[in-house]
Order: sequence, then structure tokens, then C-alpha cells
Amino acid sequence: MSSLFGSLSIALRSLLAQQGALGTVTNNIANANTPGYSRQRPVLREEAPIFNGHLVLGDGVTLESIRSIRDRILELRLHQETQHQERLDAFLGAMRQVEALFNETEGIGLESVLSKFFDSLQALSVNPSSLPLRQGVLTAAENLAAAFRQTTGNLSTIRLGLDRAITQGVGEANRLAAEIANLNGQIAALETTGQDAGALVDRRNLAIRDLSGLVDVAIIDSTGGGLTITTTNGTPLVAGITSLPLDAQLDSATGMQHVFSQGTDITSALNGGKIAGLIEARDSAIPSVQADLDNLAANLASAVNTVHRNGFDLSGSAGGDLFVPFVPLAPGSNAGAAASFALALTDPAQVAASSDGTLGSNGTLMALLALRNQAVVAGQRPVEFYSNLVFRIGDRISDASAELEAENLVLKQLENQRSAISGVSLDEEATNLIRYQRAFEAAARVIAMVDELTSTTLNMLGRG
Repeated sequence: MSSLFGSLSIALRSLLAQQGALGTVTNNIANANTPGYSRQRPVLREEAPIFNGHLVLGDGVTLESIRSIRDRILELRLHQETQHQERLDAFLGAMRQVEALFNETEGIGLESVLSKFFDSLQALSVNPSSLPLRQGVLTAAENLAAAFRQTTGNLSTIRLGLDRAITQGVGEANRLAAEIANLNGQIAALETTGQDAGALVDRRNLAIRDLSGLVDVAIIDSTGGGLTITTTNGTPLVAGITSLPLDAQLDSATGMQHVFSQGTDITSALNGGKIAGLIEARDSAIPSVQADLDNLAANLASAVNTVHRNGFDLSGSAGGDLFVPFVPLAPGSNAGAAASFALALTDPAQVAASSDGTLGSNGTLMALLALRNQAVVAGQRPVEFYSNLVFRIGDRISDASAELEAENLVLKQLENQRSAISGVSLDEEATNLIRYQRAFEAAARVIAMVDELTSTTLNMLGRG
């Protein structure tokens, strides 16, 4: 009797073990396309044998645990490369908006209106007393000033858009940090009781990946299944079951949002993730472009006004300023020159064409035309300076694009490695499904056989 019940016990344990293994395989198949899922493997363990005299009898099998297959070092690499990729992607997206403002091939930018301004002076120099041609000069000058104002205004609009995106990014980072802290608590509770927390660890890894896409992260393992997450410069984001939110605060000096942690401004300390890329474009790249535009506007207006004041208008009066003179907000600074670039004259008769006060003279016009080929700003001709500005924008975009392309390749290789280790192979799972199914069926047959033998034995004893 004891041997039959022993066989029944072994078969029952096997039935339960194979049933658990089948459930694990089924779960793998169900999550074959789930982002971040790590395939699970049932761990079957032989039960401790039973010693019966000089005999050692096996006592079956048990499902010891279900383990998620993952490479923790590879996961860390994925988090690190994600933050580099997202920083480059965010920066590149912002700079492509800037590049669109200087698309000279589609007639967008300053080169065309700058050339038309000098062309209008050339046309007037042929007939200096012509009012229509004088009006043409004023129109070209107004178009030039409007182009400066529009371009720098569009740059400011892009910066404001990036500023809003940074604020939104901080809010999303805080949400993810709170989710990770909550998952830390759940994982610790499960692992303390010896249960598998693989599904929650997968969710936490996905949340960390998303967080690393926003800010640079460093991960420190803690006891009890928790994690401590900081930025690479040590700013705490998650400590066990506690999240430490970031805060976006308006900086009165710049009018832009800065990122704070526990009262400390960490804006310049962020060096990875989408937020860092947006900050780089907002606080460095775009202001650099605006500064170049301001320098060009201030120096061009000053050079034109200087020549124009030395000439004479149609009535023989001394010429005034063609453009509104720029008044610096601070000594040595041209900040705001492009935004304030405006035409000072409205009467075409006041265009100073003559250099000696006579009607037929075009000496002042020729001096204005000569500015086209003179070193007006930073030792460069106006069009040359502008062309170099456009080149620098394109160069930064080209460098960022090359870096992003390389980063995408690295990330793809890491994703492929993760897929090979943690991904679900449907062919492999189909094989496992058949294997565990047959073991389950065999265990069920043993139970049926033991049941039949037990009934037969009981009937025999009853008849005896």
C-alpha cells in the first residue's frame, strides 16, 4: 500500500511541476512581443531521496522556482546608451528647426534679402534722382530689417518651445521615478517571501529605460530588491521606496526654466537624456546663433549709418541714419540688435545718394555698395559672415547626425544581444511545450494507473 501511495505522491508532484512549467511556457509565448519582457525558465528540482534500509528511493520532482533570464550588465549598458541617444536626438530635433530658418535653397534666410539690399543701391546709383528707385532702396532695407526681426523672433519661439518641453520632461521624469520607487517596494515584498518578482523587475527596467531617456542615470543596487537611482553627478532620484522629485523653476535672469533638485540648480549638471539635449540647444546652440545675428545686425546698421550720414539727400541736406541706431543694453554687448533692427527713413527723398550735395552724384551710394565687400563684422564681409553662420549650424547638425547614427547602431546591437539572451524564441518554446506536455500526460497516466491498482487491491482485500 505504501509503495502505491508513494508512487501516487511522486506522480502528483510531477503533475503539479509540469503544470507550472507549462504555465511558464505559455506565459513566454503570450509575451513574445511584449517590450522589455524577459523570458522565464522553470527550475525543476529533484526531491530529496528517501532512505529505506540499504535502499535509496527517489521521491519525485518539484517546481523550485521560476527565473527570469536577463543580463544585468547588459541592461545597464542599454540604460547608458539610451540616455546618449535621446540627448543627441533631442538636440538634433531642435537644431533642425533652427536649420529650417536658414534654408537659402528655398529662399528662407537673410542672404537673399541682404543681396537685394545691395542690388537696390546698385540700381539707384545709375539714376540717383529717381524716386521709384529710391523707394526701392527703402523697401529692400525694410525687407532686410524685417528678415532680421523675423529670424531672431523665430529663434526665440523655438527656445520657448524647448523650454516648455523641458518642463514637461521634468514632470515625466518625476512620474517615472515615483513608479520605480513603488516597484522597488513591491519587488522587495515579493523577494522577502521567496516569490519570483520577474514581471515587476521587467516593468521596473522599462521604467528605468524611459527615465534614462529623459535624464542621465546611475544605478546602485540596494539590499532587499530595491535600487537607488541618481544622476551621473550624484543627484538622487530614487532611494528605495522613496522618490525625490525634480522641480522646474523660472530663472529671472534668463526667463527660462531651470531644473532644481532639493533646492539646488542642476541644469548645467545634466549631461544625458532628452532634457540635457533640449537644454544644450536652448542655452547654448540657439543663443550662439542669435548672438551672431545680433553682431551682424549691429555692425551692418552701424556701417551703413556711418556712410549714409556723410552723404546728402535729394534736397541737398546732410544724410541721417538709414537704420534706427542700436543702443546696447550693456557695454560691449550687441544682444537684441537683430530684434530691434528697423528702418529709420520713410521718405525716399531722404536717401543720401550724393557725396557732394549735387543731384547727379552717386558717391555715397558707391560707398554704401563698397560695404558689400568690406570687413564689416568680425573681419568678414556681411555675406561671408552670414554664410559662415549657416555653415556652423549645418556643421553642428552634421556632427550630431553622425553621432546619433553611430549611437543607434550601438543601441541596436545591444538590443539584439538582449533579445538573444532574454527574448522569447517561439521555436524553443514550442519544443518546451511539447516536452512538458508529454511529461504532464505521463504523470497523469501514472496517477490513473495507481488509482486502478489501488481499486483492484481494495477489491481483492474486500473479497478476502
